[in-house]
Formats: sequence, structure tokens, C-alpha cells
Amino acid sequence: MSPPKACSSTGTALVGVVGPTASGKTALAIRLAWRFDGELVSADSRQVFVGCDVGTNKPQPAELGGIACHLIDVVEPGASFTVADYRRLAIPALEGIARAGRLPILQGGTGLYVRALLDGWNLADVPADWPLRRRLEARLAGEGRESLEAELRRIDPVAAAAAQRNPRRLVRALEIHALTGAVPSARRRAAPPPWRVLLLGLEVPLPVLDQRIERRVDRMLADGLLDEVRRLRARHPGLDLSGLGHGYREMGAVLDRGMTLDQARASTIRQVRQYARRQLTWFRRDPRVHWIAAEPQALALVERFQRSGADGGGEGLEGSG
Repeated sequence: MSPPKACSSTGTALVGVVGPTASGKTALAIRLAWRFDGELVSADSRQVFVGCDVGTNKPQPAELGGIACHLIDVVEPGASFTVADYRRLAIPALEGIARAGRLPILQGGTGLYVRALLDGWNLADVPADWPLRRRLEARLAGEGRESLEAELRRIDPVAAAAAQRNPRRLVRALEIHALTGAVPSARRRAAPPPWRVLLLGLEVPLPVLDQRIERRVDRMLADGLLDEVRRLRARHPGLDLSGLGHGYREMGAVLDRGMTLDQARASTIRQVRQYARRQLTWFRRDPRVHWIAAEPQALALVERFQRSGADGGGEGLEGSG
């Protein structure tokens, strides 16, 4: 018997699989896609970059096994790609999957992408001012991130918290303020889409997560992260590797002989572990997330979610976290 359709009278229905890096989001999302006739939409701010495969753990064709995965390989490394750009591409991708009678499955760990999408933030109405942005980037390089973060906190504590130590978002927030005179977070006029949403978060004990992160970094190195960085540098001279994800800057330092491979490995593991904890803090604050420990729980929740839509029942399931 074919699975229930993804649409109902209450609008597009989608499932999200979120949580910290190395928790198993992609593998679970792929299994759900097979079970419920779905397609994936990535919510990962690094997997959008072409050629950044190993370091971002981008799902590969053999892993996907024919399942479509949207919003990977969108722009060249170094190109500007904002949260507004992500929403502009993700909304039609999700709704197109649903119109085709399949289940849209949002998967990834970039919490800002997930929240901006599901809460309907409007971030696209302030065009880029490239000379201003370059001046802010020069300040960032000269004064350091802490100086600009302190400035943004004085202007808009909400936007400063959302930047999450991300230099791109920090510069963009200051750019919006300079151009409009308004606090950046005020530009986020929420207009949530009329979707039914089930968010699943993978619960992994921290010691286990730390071990998985270490194994992942070792696999990245074995799979050729150093060669990937060498190729990226050859194609994009002067590329800022720090904007591509954890491990890229370290591999650049290895190529420049400023760091040994062992030092680069240790630094990457440490940074990924710290990032995973920030992801956990972000998603723990979202009451919509159902925290699960195993695949059978996910299957049961998705089945119940789809039945509730087919029966015309409510807006889905209540969160548990």
C-alpha cells in the first residue's frame, strides 16, 4: 500500500530532522525518505558550496541511493549566500515536493536556516551594499570579531545572539543597521507559512557524540580533506577557507606548513565539539522539537503525523523539548 500523501487540507506537511553535527541526521532523513516516499531539503549553511564535499559531510549519490536532496551545491565557495537566499530557494523546493505527492524532509543543523524558514522571517528587503560590506570586513580583519560583536550587542542584542560567532552574519547585521537605521532583528517581519510541521531531534549522549565527532574528523582526513582544500585553492585563489566550515582553515594551515596534520586534527575536533554544543543549545530552545533516541520512534511519530493530516486533525504534534 502506498504511503499517505504529504498534503492535506491544512496545507503543506513537512518533517524536519535537526540536531547537532554527527548525531545521524542525514542517515535518518534518508531512511524516512525511503519509508515515506520523500525528498530531502538540506538546511546546512556549508553544504551549499560547490566542491566542499568531504569537509561538510555532504550526502553523496551512493548514500542517497536515488533520493533527491535539494539545496546542496548551490553557489561557488566565497560567494555570498544569505539566510534570505536560503529561504528564497527552500520554500519552492519544499512546496514543489509536496505538490508532487511526496513528503518534504528538511534535514540539517543550521538552526538559523530552520527557524527563518519555519517562522517566516523576511530578510530579503535590504539589498547588499558591497563597498560598505568591504569596509566592515576590513574592520573585522583589523579590529577582530569581538569588537564588532560588542558593537552589534549595543545596537541589537537579538541580532548579536543570532550571529552565533558567524562573521558573515555579524557583518550583514551591521550592514543592515548602517543602511536602514533600524535594528537588524526588526527587519525580520515574521509571516510563518501555513505548513504542518513535525520536527525530530536526535538525542545522543555527549560522550557518544564526542566519539562520533572524532571518528568523523578522522574519516574526513582519510577521505581526502587535505586534497579537497588544495583543489579549492587552485580554483579560487585567495579564498577565505574559514567561511567554508570546520577543518578547512586548518587544512590550509597544513598546506602552508604552519600547522602539522596532528595539530590540525586536534583543532578541528575541538571546534566541531564546541559547535555541536552550540547547536544543541539552539535546538533545545525550540519547543517544537521532539527529541528521540532511535529510528523506531521517528517512524511512529511520522506515521502518526501523517494520519493526523489525512484525518484533518489539527496542526500536527506537540513538541517534547
